Amino acid sequence: MNMELQAARSGAAQGRFWLLLRLSLAAHALPIGLAFAYLAGFLFISGSVAAANVKAGGEVMAGILLFSVPAVFFALLIFKFAEMAIYEKPESPIKGLWRNFKAVVTDRERMAAGLPMFLALVIFMYVFTMVKAYITVLAPFSWDLALDRWDVALHFGYRPWELLQAVFGYWPVTFIVNLNYNMWFVVMNVFWAYYAFIARPGAERTRFFMSYMTIWIIGGGVLAVAFSSAGPCYFGRIGLTPDPYTPLMEYLRTANDHLPIWALNAQDMLWDLQAEGSAFGGISAMPSMHNATALLFVLTSAGRPIWVRRGLLIHATLIFLGSIHLGWHYAVDGYLAFALAYAVWRAMGPVARWWENSGSVKNYQAALRVGG
Repeated sequence: MNMELQAARSGAAQGRFWLLLRLSLAAHALPIGLAFAYLAGFLFISGSVAAANVKAGGEVMAGILLFSVPAVFFALLIFKFAEMAIYEKPESPIKGLWRNFKAVVTDRERMAAGLPMFLALVIFMYVFTMVKAYITVLAPFSWDLALDRWDVALHFGYRPWELLQAVFGYWPVTFIVNLNYNMWFVVMNVFWAYYAFIARPGAERTRFFMSYMTIWIIGGGVLAVAFSSAGPCYFGRIGLTPDPYTPLMEYLRTANDHLPIWALNAQDMLWDLQAEGSAFGGISAMPSMHNATALLFVLTSAGRPIWVRRGLLIHATLIFLGSIHLGWHYAVDGYLAFALAYAVWRAMGPVARWWENSGSVKNYQAALRVGG
């Protein structure tokens, strides 16, 4: 009898999950629809241009899936570990971490809320990867010289990397800056995992996703094509002479002899992939999406503990300085990125509040309250 009761309860729980998932898909129609609109726009544009030099195919989607699934799980582990270390401090950290992680992935409400956004993420990242590969097909690099001149004009006749060199031009400092720059990938995935699977559905959550996706669509697509540029590290490689960034790149290679400066390997890898026509070899400098999203994370942290906000502000500041010091970006790439991120964040506030009053969202919220 107990087994029959347990089976009945399990069936009811499974039925509730599928009901929540169906309602959740409707409640997340706005960001999911944006991802599919992005896909449709890319398919339309790519079908109208000759792009035989872009080798894409199914390996791009396979690569996105192979990366996204473990990245989300790893990000959840990081978030739960930090939460446990700060607030719980259990005697057995491994058991505590597993318990907290399992509580998330077995929570039907969290999974019903998170899986639609994971679907949107996979579609979105696939399109972005392809769009970035098509930038030079649509508009060959032509803005680097102008961006370099703007940097000089805005910084009193100096290139920003020259101004930073007096403080950053020591290999231990460069290593720390590069370490923070690479940590951007971890921070980004933690934000995605948190808002997808942990944060309660609501206007704040919708605002984050809509802001994030819109920033990438405008900055990583429209503006990247309009201001097609490679960046300081590739200045000489695209045939511009004299190359004022040669001393910076020589310094970075010297620093790499002491401690690994991963930016150098990444820059070489991207250049080789682009030369091969790989869809994973997209190169774009203006605007800087590292800087745009780093500011978005700071804006999103409003209302969080002060140490979280300060940590994200320090991270964003070092991302900006690192984007210049490591040769990835001109300073103006960051300035435009900051303006874009702030404008989109402000614009998405009313959009998120409007969407949260829609019928599909209210139906989903009502189902969550019944379960609670």
